[in-house]
Amino acid sequence: MHRGNEQGRDHGFGGHGKILGTTSVGERGQVIIPAEAREELDIKPGDKFLVFGNKRKGAVIMVKAEIFNKFAEFFLSKSKKFEKMAEVILGKTNAADLDEDEEIIEEEEK
Repeated sequence: MHRGNEQGRDHGFGGHGKILGTTSVGERGQVIIPAEAREELDIKPGDKFLVFGNKRKGAVIMVKAEIFNKFAEFFLSKSKKFEKMAEVILGKTNAADLDEDEEIIEEEEK
């Protein structure tokens, strides 16, 4: 049964977000984030954001820098294997070193 546009509905975001208002771009390129969004997402003056875009889809996504930094720190703390893979790709080591490090990491995880 279709329930219409009820409060709290995910608006097609699969439960991962919702529409929090509309805005427009001013002459100087500034965008005002609607009050509801600022309140719900705890956005304060001076907060920094990373801005991602997809020209083909006409999409802009803003992510709080502190959230993105926490994600990056978590990912990097768990990524010894990825770090070694990057070193191989960038030519800073060889594949044999990577294999040895993978065995060490696997042993540490046990």
